[in-house]
Amino acid sequence: MSEPLLGLEALTLSFVQGAGGLLQRGRGRFTAVDGVSFGIGRGECLGLIGESGSGKTTLGRAVVQLIAPSGGQIRFDGTNLTALPPRALRVYRPRLQIVFQDPTESMNPRFTVEEIVTEPLRLLRLGARAEWRTRALRLLRQVGLTDAALSRPPGHFSGGQRQRIAIARALVTEPELIVLDEPTSGLDVSMQARILNLLRDLQGQFGLSYLFISHDVGAVSYLAARVAVLYRGVLVEIAPTRELIARPAHPYTAALLGALPQWVRGRDRAAPPSGAPPVSAAGPIGPGCPYAPRCPRALERCRAQRPERRAVGAAREVACHNPLDGAA
Repeated sequence: MSEPLLGLEALTLSFVQGAGGLLQRGRGRFTAVDGVSFGIGRGECLGLIGESGSGKTTLGRAVVQLIAPSGGQIRFDGTNLTALPPRALRVYRPRLQIVFQDPTESMNPRFTVEEIVTEPLRLLRLGARAEWRTRALRLLRQVGLTDAALSRPPGHFSGGQRQRIAIARALVTEPELIVLDEPTSGLDVSMQARILNLLRDLQGQFGLSYLFISHDVGAVSYLAARVAVLYRGVLVEIAPTRELIARPAHPYTAALLGALPQWVRGRDRAAPPSGAPPVSAAGPIGPGCPYAPRCPRALERCRAQRPERRAVGAAREVACHNPLDGAA
């Protein structure tokens, strides 16, 4: 098997409480991402799901080097990005881009759309300045906006249109991998479908790889070939999308899927997770499974020993001492 385009190896991101309640990177008083490993192939979309506070966004920002990891490796096209000095890392930044959850907060309201879309080219000093406008126009057309948008500020556009502008900005450096951080959050159902269709079309057109981060399992199931499930920074299951939806192995995965309509699940509804969600449990996880306090299937072993991720089929891995469907 060929090496994946992106490979995370035991990625860890820890923070300590700083002055004024701010979180700062440090030694493990709060671990947002705990030893996560997975790969994304060329042209593949991997979904990353979990409740709010599970560490999804923090992981995504580390992938594009907006946050420095506390441990582990981020390998891109065979190179360990975490070992590179800033000058060497600059070469890889155009190849890794991100679409943020809230396009309004990620755009300067005083900029025109042309300035917003071409900003990565200016910051990374890519291409000739005379070509930037042409490239921006081409991308705006590809995401479904007119040439007239180029001279307007982002406040003149709807939420869905602003997300299209954000997608154009992510594409302007001709990346190979894009982190999609809740790209349909806050949009109505009709606009969500349009953005998902656009992302699928762009993936095929440009051969893009995606890390699609979302709490919306339905949206992820539409776009992603595989899905990874994160709970309190720990990767508890990873599997092909159809297999994971039809037959989840981890109790937490089953609980998340309980929110899906039955025609999507193809199975009976599971009870939602009980107890406090991960955002309310920022203290140390302890020696056992992080989900054990909320898990209806928890054994004494689950509370005492952290389960290792292991294969429970040809393409599925799960970190659970008592998985569903008799997986052993």
